[in-house]
Amino acid sequence: MAESKILVVHANKNNAEAVFQKLRKLNIKSGPFANIFVLGDIQSIIPDIDIEGLSTIFTISSGNDDRTNEIKTNLIELNGFGVYELSNKLRIGYIGLNESQLKEQNTEINEKFNKVKQPVDIFITREWSMDIAKLKGKLSGNKTIDAIAKKLQPKYHFTYSDPVAFFELDPFKWDSSERITRFINIAEFGSPAKWAYAFNIKIQSEDDDEDDDDESVPDNLISNPYETMPSKKRPLEKEIEDANKGLDRKSALVKKARTVLPSSCHFCFTNPNLEDHMILSISNNAYVTIAKGPLTVPHGEMDFSGHCLIIPIEHIPKLNFKIDSSTTSTDTATNNIFASPLALDFQTYERSLVSMNYKKFDMCTIVFEINSDRSIHFHKQVLPIPKYLIMKFQEALDRQVYINNEKFTRNRKLELETFESSLDEKYMELVNDSSSNYLQFTVYETPETDPKIYVARFNSEDRIDLQFGRRVIAFLLRLPKRVKWDSQICQQTKEQEIKEVEKFQKAYKDYDTSESK
Repeated sequence: MAESKILVVHANKNNAEAVFQKLRKLNIKSGPFANIFVLGDIQSIIPDIDIEGLSTIFTISSGNDDRTNEIKTNLIELNGFGVYELSNKLRIGYIGLNESQLKEQNTEINEKFNKVKQPVDIFITREWSMDIAKLKGKLSGNKTIDAIAKKLQPKYHFTYSDPVAFFELDPFKWDSSERITRFINIAEFGSPAKWAYAFNIKIQSEDDDEDDDDESVPDNLISNPYETMPSKKRPLEKEIEDANKGLDRKSALVKKARTVLPSSCHFCFTNPNLEDHMILSISNNAYVTIAKGPLTVPHGEMDFSGHCLIIPIEHIPKLNFKIDSSTTSTDTATNNIFASPLALDFQTYERSLVSMNYKKFDMCTIVFEINSDRSIHFHKQVLPIPKYLIMKFQEALDRQVYINNEKFTRNRKLELETFESSLDEKYMELVNDSSSNYLQFTVYETPETDPKIYVARFNSEDRIDLQFGRRVIAFLLRLPKRVKWDSQICQQTKEQEIKEVEKFQKAYKDYDTSESK
């Protein structure tokens, strides 16, 4: 992964010449810088400034023309608002408009940024966001900036509306993407405060593993200011909910799971918004659906992704969930969980998919699952794996465990246990213990041989990476851009999903033993 050295400074038209003289010295002393961003209203005099010996310089203007202008060699003006991608793939989002312009052009701004499908590396705005301004006790701030910041999730957000103050907020994280953002207001040159800010930034290319772009969680990480700000009298229920969303509020009762009712659950039939066009097969206790944002891609004679989920019809957080007999008749609290009707349905589906992958497409299969008291609705992910890659699974798994344990220090450190059969005594003891929480990989080389099982235990209150399974398989398949299901590269239209179901069902019909086929 490439790394670029960036310098951001703040000038005005009266001191711009002195600033550029300083830039030459900084470039020699602390550079060379790949790019320099000069904030402030210097457009009227910038064509006359000598930039010889400096790398590409960017300025931000408040002009209504949103086109990018190359004023002269190595001097680029970013007008109005938009996103600009450099040749080295560094992505810059910018809004140079002042408060009144933001109000006047709010609709146009939102329309433009709603078309942006990927995060940016650097976001530059004249005005502060409203939520961060509140944290600082400032009366200024603009909600439009908040909305775009949430959309772009930048690694760095620079502002320059306060010319006499340097302010750097402690870093915060976006739960939806795990990206970490730093907010910085740069003071103007000539003020007593800091007017220049240099930093290194990693730039991800098409061939890079997505994990390489993940940043170690800083010790001074704070709650994301763009989440709802708590009131002084905050309901306990809301505190618990936020804790389960990962806001790390130490006063919250993190051991209590967030409640999601079946009517709001993405996997429950009682949800009126259930995407039933994605369902492949239904049995008495479980059903199979294609994956939203599939990780795997068509391979060989398999002309569909093959990535699917096995899901219980009942709204339970894990397979070994101990259910109160007064509330349900489902027998998942037996001495042998695998003898329960639900587990038998799961096993039938799992084995039939393994058979299809191997016999019809000459593929192996990996199944990933998380059994946790804090899960919303249990499910297993089933993924076809080319035969020639299955022997490399252990290497891919060990790599991701190392990254999880050494790089992401706030995550639960994972210790793997390996079992050669699902009938192993210790494994049976684990899965039949309704208090156990664990993540699991089941690796099938063939339908006839016993699968190899990898298990990592954790406590229900531990922080775990919910994308861990996808990260391992994405590395194994050399598909680093497909780690996140909601990334642009993984997304499918409804029409594409319907077509995927048709192809999948056609291949699966001879292996599906459910009554729904």
